[in-house]
Amino acid sequence: MGTRFFHYVRDPQVATWRKLAGLLAVLYFVSPVDAIPDFIPVVGWMDDLGVLSAAAFFMVREVQRWRPGTPAGEPSFDGLPRDEEGRTREPTLRRHS
Repeated sequence: MGTRFFHYVRDPQVATWRKLAGLLAVLYFVSPVDAIPDFIPVVGWMDDLGVLSAAAFFMVREVQRWRPGTPAGEPSFDGLPRDEEGRTREPTLRRHS
């Protein structure tokens, strides 16, 4: 996952805000300005943990869903079966009797 993450961050086709989501969550964690102040025990720390965990889940999901770009001229892999000419062969929904 680590190598895939670094390739994800270096991909120019990925939006900048998606790359910065984790960094912004860490900045919120160390920032003295919070939605709920940290001097309130437990509750003040829960918003920090909530933001960090939401950003972590977001980044893991984004990196797992990310597909690296292919060189120009080559078709990208979309998971659909293809015939000899490169056209997609979508399955029919009719039943065989």
